[in-house]
Amino acid sequence: MWLFKEEPTHYAFDDLERDGETTWTGVKNPLAQKHLRSVRKGDRVFYYHTGNEKA
Repeated sequence: MWLFKEEPTHYAFDDLERDGETTWTGVKNPLAQKHLRSVRKGDRVFYYHTGNEKA
């Protein structure tokens, strides 16, 4: 399972629900890029974003 974190002002969970899938771009950290290359279609992802709303 993977943990993906994003700021809701950039790409909120509602956006992900609406889109159904997305491509993670703009990642500059080399270690994060390495991990992203390891993610495969069908892998489980826990999507987290900060904010005031309750899950």
